[in-house]
Amino acid sequence: MSRSGPRNVVKRALALISGHPTVREVGRLITNDQTETVIADVTFEVNLPNEWRQRGESPSGVRLHEAVRFEFTRGFPMESPKLSLRYDFTRKVPHMMPWLIDGRPVPCIYDGDLRELLHQEGLAGILNQTALWLERAALGTLIDPAQGWEPVRRDSLQDVVVADSRQLQELVDRHGGRRFLRLDYLKFPSAEGTTVVHCWISSEKVPFNRRSIKKILRESPPNGDSQVRRGTSLALAVWPGKHSSGDPIVCDTYLPETVCDVGSLKDRAALYGCQTELLDGLNWLGTCLSGYSPAGPFTLALVILVRRPFNVIGSSNPIELCPYVVNVRPPDLFAEGEATAVRAAAHRHGISRDLLAQMAGRGAKAQGPRWTLLGAGSLGSKLALHLARSGNGPAVVLDRSLLAPHNAARHALVPDSGEMQIFWSGAKSSKLSSAISGLGQNAVPIQADAARIAMDGGQARRAWSKHTFAVVNATASLAVREALGASKAIPTRVVETSLFAAGRVGVITVEGPERNPSTTDLMAEYYAILRENPDLGSMVFDRGDGASRQSIGQGCGSLTMAMSDGRLSLFAAGISEYILAKLYQGLPVENGEILIGRLSEDGLGVTWCPREVPAATIVRARNGEAWHVHVHARAVSKIREEVARWPDVETGGVLMGRLSEVSRVAHVIDVLDAPDDSRRSRDEFVLGTKGLRQRVLEYSESVDWSLYCLGTWHSHPTSSGPSAKDRATAKAVALARLTPSIFLIATPTSFHAVTARTQSQTECPAI
Repeated sequence: MSRSGPRNVVKRALALISGHPTVREVGRLITNDQTETVIADVTFEVNLPNEWRQRGESPSGVRLHEAVRFEFTRGFPMESPKLSLRYDFTRKVPHMMPWLIDGRPVPCIYDGDLRELLHQEGLAGILNQTALWLERAALGTLIDPAQGWEPVRRDSLQDVVVADSRQLQELVDRHGGRRFLRLDYLKFPSAEGTTVVHCWISSEKVPFNRRSIKKILRESPPNGDSQVRRGTSLALAVWPGKHSSGDPIVCDTYLPETVCDVGSLKDRAALYGCQTELLDGLNWLGTCLSGYSPAGPFTLALVILVRRPFNVIGSSNPIELCPYVVNVRPPDLFAEGEATAVRAAAHRHGISRDLLAQMAGRGAKAQGPRWTLLGAGSLGSKLALHLARSGNGPAVVLDRSLLAPHNAARHALVPDSGEMQIFWSGAKSSKLSSAISGLGQNAVPIQADAARIAMDGGQARRAWSKHTFAVVNATASLAVREALGASKAIPTRVVETSLFAAGRVGVITVEGPERNPSTTDLMAEYYAILRENPDLGSMVFDRGDGASRQSIGQGCGSLTMAMSDGRLSLFAAGISEYILAKLYQGLPVENGEILIGRLSEDGLGVTWCPREVPAATIVRARNGEAWHVHVHARAVSKIREEVARWPDVETGGVLMGRLSEVSRVAHVIDVLDAPDDSRRSRDEFVLGTKGLRQRVLEYSESVDWSLYCLGTWHSHPTSSGPSAKDRATAKAVALARLTPSIFLIATPTSFHAVTARTQSQTECPAI
């Protein structure tokens, strides 16, 4: 601070403080030119009820006029001022920091970083929060039972204990007790030159005695690092029992964390009602250590499980965790007895589905929906890890391939450096499942061909069951899609994801109930949607932007689409969000669904357009062929409209769609109107030929032959099936095609189908 006095920025702050409606006065300034700090005692007038105002303070000891010290450091206004209360201000109130400033208690006026509050709401925000804190401290409402019990603030502590709070809370019973658990820890130097401990408490109960203790306490430098020590040790958890009346011991006294040594730890345990349990545990540990003399010291974690009067904030349980760390040095327990230093530690939840779901903004279900991922490549790996990080990773990962160096361009996993890259060669399914296990979830890896698994009922049981929520196909394999469409061994619905046009277009298809529409129905429908949107279709069917063979080594190539990882990730993020929503909300209850995502012109975002797809009308061929015809809603609508125009005679047209030889299904996606030279009568429809060849050709070329002519349809004014003439026509046309030709008969109440098959292939029948 210059000798001319406080900086202008501090002067402006003090002027703002003086004008705040709850500030009574700003006291004499204390400046330190060497450290460039300014201290001001700011007196707030606390909003006390009239009865307390006359006495000058509340029953909790908060005065009508409370002085709060504001210390402005050289970092202001980037850094917030430091706040502290008078020396004798009670610390038996919630929202109190565990440290002191020059012996003065520090209030916790804001659930977060004061610097962030300063830059969000200005100094006025800090003044408002301080006034509110003082008022609530006076009224005794700093803890709101509706919100929950405020746990002791521990977020500023450097030592960390990672533990599953639910597992520890479940130890607590009405009888009181103690439990030794396995502890793994790391010791390493902090930036301040002290030693910091990060430890993990497992749920594994550790029975030990004088002989077995030597197998438990271990410590060594990992990887030869002399500054870091890795060890295994014990954690002691203790909890209170009940009073002589039978009522459970509950502690409703709030104190900030002040434990600093073994003596104060025992006093705190007495306050919480479990001193006996703590002493019993420490005495037994001391007994076991008495005959053991390694170098040490070893880290011991202590967790006092405190029963509060109501649920702890952020938990559905009234048990608060209060963890500590202390050094034990055999053969004595504590080298300095009661004065041995004990450090309060911060608690961190272990990685679990619950924690990840919470961080994703969703509550975890007791048992997350099981789903199977097919394809652990670039897109599949990203979907798996996005969803695993939300607590909903796949239960099964199936992929037949091994990782290769070129996969690192877009795969969600990252190879190690140097010679460790040799491990970037295992099965994709195993590597991805291992990463998922690191996120607290289990995924069964299966290295196999998804197409073969789908067609083999016995093998399929490894990959999915009736309890599987969905099978997500991210393989981009046409063979796998066909196998899934044909499989009778899938008791659940299939969700398929694919990218097209060098990552400019993405698609999600979701089968309907009872797998109708099926995944192959939906992709056929997707091609029809592209035809209805020529600008979108031109991108997808541009062969220059499709899959191409990329060189991945001399004489080696991979058929893939070249695109950046960022572009693929844009689509992967949207797809994973969609799947995550469906895991919680359920899949569509009436129809199937197609979502088409399109990259923005600037390449910075993706717009998704959903479309419901009704179930297809399924017609079994009537002439002995094991084929089914799936008539899609678009085709059904056009056929019914055409029949309504010609109610008293037979009419018809041309069927457009695609065939699946694997599933033996003809997907009738669309129909073309009959040419003008067609003839209609009560007993016969004769399809004309005028301009029909060109119309069929233009239709198929517009979708790069993804859809083509399947055959013809005609109507019967009465509810009759195929006539003898229909069957004879089918037999005659069988001489003109290798693939089946479909003859669809529309009656007033239903559809009938006849197929024809030949040994030679020419054109669509009747054209």
